[in-house]
Amino acid sequence: MQGNDYELTETHVAIYEGFTSFVKWSTISVIAILILMAIFLL
Repeated sequence: MQGNDYELTETHVAIYEGFTSFVKWSTISVIAILILMAIFLL
């Protein structure tokens, strides 16, 4: 039944933490690339 997957809570937390970490580092890398482009191209 949908919604009764409490035994998979650890898996969901791990996936969520991995996804948020990926998004955080992706955002940081894009900002860093944009800053470097601004420095070298202007």
